[in-house]
Amino acid sequence: MKTPPGYYTIWIATLLFFGGFYALLVPLPQYLHIIGMADWQIGVVLGTFGIASLIGRPLAGIAVDRIGARPVLFIGAGALIIGALGVPATSTMALLLVLRLLQAIGYVAFTTAGTALIIVLTSAEQRAQRLAIFGIAANLAITLTPAMMSALLTILPLSSGFVIASGLALIAGLLAMWVPRLPMTSTPGASVPWHLPRSLWLPMLIAGLFGAGFAALFQFAPILAERRGDLAAGWLYSVYGIGIILTRLSSGRMLNNISRSQLLRLAAISMISGLGLIAATPPVALLLLAVVLIAYGSGMSHPILLTHHAALLPQAPGLATAAFYIGFDLGIGLGSWLCGVLLQIAGISGLYTGAALIVALVLLLVSRREMS
Repeated sequence: MKTPPGYYTIWIATLLFFGGFYALLVPLPQYLHIIGMADWQIGVVLGTFGIASLIGRPLAGIAVDRIGARPVLFIGAGALIIGALGVPATSTMALLLVLRLLQAIGYVAFTTAGTALIIVLTSAEQRAQRLAIFGIAANLAITLTPAMMSALLTILPLSSGFVIASGLALIAGLLAMWVPRLPMTSTPGASVPWHLPRSLWLPMLIAGLFGAGFAALFQFAPILAERRGDLAAGWLYSVYGIGIILTRLSSGRMLNNISRSQLLRLAAISMISGLGLIAATPPVALLLLAVVLIAYGSGMSHPILLTHHAALLPQAPGLATAAFYIGFDLGIGLGSWLCGVLLQIAGISGLYTGAALIVALVLLLVSRREMS
């Protein structure tokens, strides 16, 4: 399988950007807790992510299709830098919501532009596998960064975590200067950011359900680890990252030879099993197995759904990418809010039971329509 030109430049820039984004996973919830926020308030701040997706994803997709990926990559890096550096300077919830919004806008812009580039660079026959390998950049970042941050923050002040995050985003933005310029064509049918074809609605909903399940681990692992007291949050992210990397590396043949609907059912069952196992408050060994199951579900569902969105809107790769991420990120945002409420009412077990039930809806939706 021949590597497209510029593929690894985008891959490395994405690795560094996600390193900066995931560097916030450990210090941000801790900071919100230290300044005295209640559980539901923490969930609201973290869940602001979804607002940026709703507003920013379609705009980012249109921008990529009209002006190319490179300017959008720069905007993404700059937003994350400002959003990270501003956190330790305030304890006001309103300002923290704005800063979280900036962090999310950075994520929205950078990931939309990078993924759209991969779609343009690759043929339809290679796309799912190339997207899976491209996704390893983010997975490697989540494997290494939170564990490193957990270790560093034992000897450095909490505010240093936000400085490190902005520094990695800066390097990613500079590296984007070497991303190849590609002609990104906007079409009349893709000129209105929030006008998405009905054919995309179901896969976007499915992406959102997977996003909600992912949010239960992604956003609340530090709180899970703190309340258990027998495992650092960084190790949960590391196990997740290793699991999803191995899934992506080993799934190439499956992605090419098995129908999307079958793969999505398998991914949903794996994620449901992992979330349900966490809800049972198992010993450490089984907790890590649960994280691996969630990683498998995420690693399989992501490239399948991205490929399906691109196939449904081939004339506008930026908007097709944005549509997937709108669904996925809204799932993360709304799922974070719901998980925060469940945490307040029913504790850790209630949070993960609720998340498992949300992902179970995928099995009902996929059975209604073959995503071939």
